Amino acid sequence: MSATPANIPTCLFCGDTKTTFTCFEDAVFNNKTFQYLKCCNCDLIYVYPSPTDEDLMKMYPVEYQGAFTEKGTGRYTTLFKQIRDLGTFKTVLDYGCGGGRFVVEAIDEKYEVVGAEYNPALVANLKSAFPSASFQTINDLFASQQKFDIIFLSNVVEHLTQPKETMLQLMQHLNDNGIFVLEGPVENNFNLTLLTRKTLFFIRKYLFHKKAYHTPTHLLYSNRKNQEQLFKDVGLTTLFYTVDESNWPFPSALSECKSTMQKLMYYIATFSVKMSKHFSFWGNNFTYIGKKTTR
Repeated sequence: MSATPANIPTCLFCGDTKTTFTCFEDAVFNNKTFQYLKCCNCDLIYVYPSPTDEDLMKMYPVEYQGAFTEKGTGRYTTLFKQIRDLGTFKTVLDYGCGGGRFVVEAIDEKYEVVGAEYNPALVANLKSAFPSASFQTINDLFASQQKFDIIFLSNVVEHLTQPKETMLQLMQHLNDNGIFVLEGPVENNFNLTLLTRKTLFFIRKYLFHKKAYHTPTHLLYSNRKNQEQLFKDVGLTTLFYTVDESNWPFPSALSECKSTMQKLMYYIATFSVKMSKHFSFWGNNFTYIGKKTTR
């Protein structure tokens, strides 16, 4: 079987080549135009063409992560309890560890922590900021034989140019009794905020022929169904999966609103969050725990 030609869009989740255009505006970045295409098979929305290494270095400079986390906030207390209920685990890989938010709390929970990041300069800064953990580049991680009890990804999947291939690589670094823990956005999962955004984007793109001049850092917009199928395809069995909702990307407080339009967005998002309490499938954030499928 011949490989798919490089100039044909290939779905980042299922590999299908049948696509359709979306309401999301083309993004102009680094003197290139990136389109948002939807897979006709699994409904994943993804950026095309895939960013090059040069694009990625410009998308994710060291300052992209912001300030490092200095101390734990208790954000992951419930998650750590769920993990402890599943077994005894000692080692953690935080893949795409960013500013160290999870690293700090995992250290507090007495785990042995390794953080991995794409940018070598960021890795050097992380080593200085968190001497109680180990850090390495993603290339060094994949060149090693290290294995972990827990592999954690927070707000990472949506940034991956090859999510399925990356997950399969990470599976090689998971101990047989280990677990994957993931969280982040599901930006094409139904809610009222998404419906509002798509309406606004449609008007801008097709009536006013607008393009977006921004960094397309989120390379894919998933939903619950196609995301969980991805995890199954790479060899994981779901232990826990939940979707909830926040006001993001609309304002989370009325005090943040500087215009009538922003106030309207705030009220729409707030109402959508309230409605999500009545529908388990309705939301824009997910938390997932899975283990290797036994055959």
